[in-house]
Amino acid sequence: MKNPIESIRHFCVIQLEILKDREHKLRKEIQDCQIQREFLSQVLQDIGEVDQFEGDIIGDLLDTTRIRKK
Repeated sequence: MKNPIESIRHFCVIQLEILKDREHKLRKEIQDCQIQREFLSQVLQDIGEVDQFEGDIIGDLLDTTRIRKK
C-alpha cells in the first residue's frame, strides 16, 4: 500500500490537471461567445438597431476574464 501522503499528493496533482483543462475549455467558450457577441452587435449596428445588451452578464464576465489575465 502506498504512503497516504503520496496518495494525497497524487490525487491533488490529478485534480489540478482536471481543473486546468476545464479552465482552458471555459476560456475558449468565453472567447467564442465574445466573437459571436461582437458579430451580432455589428449586425445590429449595420441595420440601424441600438445594441441594448451592453453591460450584460456576458460583458461583465469578459471584463473579469480580461482583468485576471493581466
